[in-house]
Amino acid sequence: MQHLDLIEVAPNADPPVCRIFDYGKFIYEREKKERDAKKNLKVTEIKGVRLRPKTTEHHLTFKIRSARRFLQQGNKVKVSLRFKGREDQIPHVARRMMDKVSSECADIATVEFSPQMEGKTMLMVLAPTAVTIAASTLKSTQARIQEELEADKAQGYIEEDDDDDEDETENEILEPAADSHGVVKDKTARKAINREKRAKERSQEQFNLP
Repeated sequence: MQHLDLIEVAPNADPPVCRIFDYGKFIYEREKKERDAKKNLKVTEIKGVRLRPKTTEHHLTFKIRSARRFLQQGNKVKVSLRFKGREDQIPHVARRMMDKVSSECADIATVEFSPQMEGKTMLMVLAPTAVTIAASTLKSTQARIQEELEADKAQGYIEEDDDDDEDETENEILEPAADSHGVVKDKTARKAINREKRAKERSQEQFNLP
């Protein structure tokens, strides 16, 4: 005995059409294909990188590296630049920063959403290229991303998906943690020192206006 099933596949036909096959095997193979399809499915997320008009060149370098890592992981990146007070009267300063981010990522991404103002925020969305997405699953790519991230962390940079509207909690380079010999280990204290340092830098810094 072959233990096959008689399945009606076209009940409205004249005469009705039936097939003889192993229905259990058919269901198993279909479920296997669905599992394989889900396994190979790459879910694209949108990560956030936030800037400010007074973000220094040094900090901007880390922001760009962070954006590249997100893209190399196969994710889209939303770059947002918030203005405060009358800073929105100098949008060309912000646009120069946006242009630099997009140009530095041009080899692995395309500009899906050009820089545009939405309220007090300038937004831009970068999308990874097909080649970048294909390479995102390679072990060599993942190892390189992790290596670069560790190198940035060694310099005090904390990478987060900072796609929110919190005030001044963007990724920054923190002061080295210190113990009783002068190293601040508490993260809150490190952030306080970092905010004070940024405030001092910005008080001394002027916009590079033409």
